[in-house]
Amino acid sequence: MDDAWPALCTIVALVLLLVFIIRHKLNAFVALLVVSLGLGLAAGMPPGEVLVAMGTGLGGIMKSVAVILALGAMLGRMLDASGAAEVIAGTLIQAFGPKRASLAILAAAYVIGIPVLFGVGFLLLIPIIFRLQRDTGRSLLWFVLPLCLSLGTTHSLVPPHPGIVGAVSALAPGDSGRVMVETIIFGTLMGIPITLIGWFGPARWWARRQFVAVPPHLAGATTEETGSPPTTGDRPQPSFALSVLIVTMPLVLSLVGFSAQLAGNSLPERVTQPLVEWTPLDGWPTLRVHSLLAWLKFLGDPVMALLLPTGLAFWLLGMKRGMAPDKLAKIAGDALQDVGGILFLFGAAGGFAEVIKATGAGPFIAGQFLQLPLSPVLICYLVAVLMRVALGSATAAILIAAGLLQAFARQYVQEWPGRETLLILAVANGVTFMTQPADRGFWMVKEYCNLSVREMMVRFNSCRMTMSLAGLGLLLLYERFIH
Repeated sequence: MDDAWPALCTIVALVLLLVFIIRHKLNAFVALLVVSLGLGLAAGMPPGEVLVAMGTGLGGIMKSVAVILALGAMLGRMLDASGAAEVIAGTLIQAFGPKRASLAILAAAYVIGIPVLFGVGFLLLIPIIFRLQRDTGRSLLWFVLPLCLSLGTTHSLVPPHPGIVGAVSALAPGDSGRVMVETIIFGTLMGIPITLIGWFGPARWWARRQFVAVPPHLAGATTEETGSPPTTGDRPQPSFALSVLIVTMPLVLSLVGFSAQLAGNSLPERVTQPLVEWTPLDGWPTLRVHSLLAWLKFLGDPVMALLLPTGLAFWLLGMKRGMAPDKLAKIAGDALQDVGGILFLFGAAGGFAEVIKATGAGPFIAGQFLQLPLSPVLICYLVAVLMRVALGSATAAILIAAGLLQAFARQYVQEWPGRETLLILAVANGVTFMTQPADRGFWMVKEYCNLSVREMMVRFNSCRMTMSLAGLGLLLLYERFIH
């Protein structure tokens, strides 16, 4: 019973979290703090240690997520201010043709969603969606649903988004290089078919049967003619190639860096050894130029994978095109304000996960999970679904689910080595299951798309559930194949 008590407290804490947020509409940040304190004290932890655990978890999340979150927001702001996002979407719309504009939006949102959060990508492309709806006379759903489905998929499944990066750190701490490479490749590839299934399945059926117009109070955003010259203020818009280069660079750098880390000492000696060691004068310290491998690992770190393209965006899309320094400073400042509240929510989620770990509930829960007559992939998926239903935020849900499943993943991998990526993608796919009113994106889509709460909860979530279950099916098939 002593081993089961912390686990029982954890289950009660999760139920209370669900009740506080959904039934009583308590702010998710406050609810997480209250539940974390209650869990630690109920499980028998000394009061001071509860606060230490919360601080440790919050600090760990801030360390791994804060910079990624801020840089992604800055990059998104610059893509908007420079017109780069519009260039990507407009070029793809021309290439696909007016009749297949929905597929162009699907592709553009998938590319743009790689480095930026769901909300940022949504606001980047919604003016284009509004113009398409007005010019074609089709339902707004015909264009906004592909946008939301693509952005929701990349937000959860594709590094360097902070949630999936945090899941890799939690569930594969001893082999993060290999697991990150696999997550980048399989997450990106897996997202394509499930997004297409969501669009060509329930989303397209819904768009054909319900006409939705641009909300009247937002109609002014579509006053500019689609055929007008591509300008941003007095400056021409950037090229399509430059825009795509900057947007996809985080993914490429992450893949290169973690591939180099995975290769390690198997690379030629000239790559792994310091290139130059030089002592200018006797008695002076030796100067060392670090190895190419070290630099590749450095550039592939999620922070650097976003910092470099963000810096290039501010230089090539901003300074080189005549943006004033005060304008660039305002873009960066506004981006930090955008993510302030989200960052505190993620920190509270990290604190809650650390308290669960400190109570010792993890090993007992892992043992019970392993005894269930269920697939490990299905278990990870269901835990992630529960967290998404409770919290609303996809990133916070991934972080808490990964923390809850740490001991389970460790025991599973001992029996089946090298399967961490499968569990991580199951968690990431689980949080795509639905959205709910505690999620900021829920209200963003509802208001900009002129939908009711019922339509969001039933019809929009039916699209999300179809995609999520399709992803689960792919993972279960792969799990059965490798076993």
